[in-house]
Amino acid sequence: MTAGPRPLETTAGLATGTPAPLAHGVGSASGLPLPLDLVLQAGAATVVLSFLIAALWWREPRLTDPGTPPPVTGHWLRYPVLILTLYLTGNALIGPRGPQNPAAHALFVWLWVGLVPFSLLFGPVWRAVNPLRTLFTLLGLPRRGLRPLPPGRSTAWPAAAFLLVFVWFELVAPHGGDPVAVGLFFLGYGLSQLVLATLRGEEWFARGDCFEVYSGLAARLRPISRLATDAVPGIAAFLAVWWGSTVYDSASASPVWARFVRGAGLSLLVDTAGLVVICALVLLAVRATAGKLDVTMSLVPIAVGYTLAHYLSLLIVEAPRGVLLLAGSDAPWNVTPAPEVIAGAQIALILAGHVIGVIVAHDRALALTRSLTPQRPVLAVLADELPMVLFMIGCTWAGLFLLFVR
Repeated sequence: MTAGPRPLETTAGLATGTPAPLAHGVGSASGLPLPLDLVLQAGAATVVLSFLIAALWWREPRLTDPGTPPPVTGHWLRYPVLILTLYLTGNALIGPRGPQNPAAHALFVWLWVGLVPFSLLFGPVWRAVNPLRTLFTLLGLPRRGLRPLPPGRSTAWPAAAFLLVFVWFELVAPHGGDPVAVGLFFLGYGLSQLVLATLRGEEWFARGDCFEVYSGLAARLRPISRLATDAVPGIAAFLAVWWGSTVYDSASASPVWARFVRGAGLSLLVDTAGLVVICALVLLAVRATAGKLDVTMSLVPIAVGYTLAHYLSLLIVEAPRGVLLLAGSDAPWNVTPAPEVIAGAQIALILAGHVIGVIVAHDRALALTRSLTPQRPVLAVLADELPMVLFMIGCTWAGLFLLFVR
């Protein structure tokens, strides 16, 4: 979900010389193609219609697990990516501390935002170019681990925990955009991952590196049949942190939250609690509405749609600016997307994510029913799906509302 009507900003502080996290501002309700109430009604109608169409014409499961994903191309980039990562870390720690340092752009724009469209286009690219995997191999660390993970015990809980640490650093930590803070985050995250991989083996990265899990989940939309798989333990928590952090980002930008934090005092503690509570509530809501159905993977397209909508203007404005900073160029990058275009694209991304999510959830429900109770009527299956559909309608409303109203 995305922030409200902030003006389209470049960076929060980087443009003025004061290190601070990159801004996530996106636009305002003035860019909406229709009045807000009609946009909300259209969003709910889109979800309902997609469910009804799937119910009428999608009577048998059609999405089948394609099996082993095709090999990821781009392994030849792993050494350039490692060199770039080492340079950015060193430059963040000992380089300029002003707005000319590209460290924050590298972490918050290229990696966190840019990884989603790259994974959609090229597959789980971070597994192929992950500089931590490359460094692990070059250092000759134990590939099987001192205490290797038991076979068949795949879980994403460690990645969910590391993702929570990252979003806390991005959204809550003071001076999170300071190049030194970014450099220390690079170091701390990298060292902890390498130590755990030494203990557990190289496959730790597939379970514990939040960026590798993040990229792998986004890549499952290519094709969507890859979402027709059982979710490993911890994926729901990972998606709750991924999704909940954007909800918190939107809510924390509102004047209501600012007044609450000022009144409560201890802003760091209150903000941290707010982030954790929102992520926990998202996880509880997902589990409560899913019921007996394992529809966790149907939330992936929704999370991807929210992420792209939330950071769309940031990606357009700040990704090229970061490249110019890395090259040491003083050339200006003053591209300002038209508010109408941004608003339309954001609405389309959110609705597309929900439509795909409804289809995947419906197909998953049919598949589970056919495997457990083959004679169960289709209407009974649809009744099981209804709470999830209502939950998705609520999320659509909330996403569109937070998109343009604070």
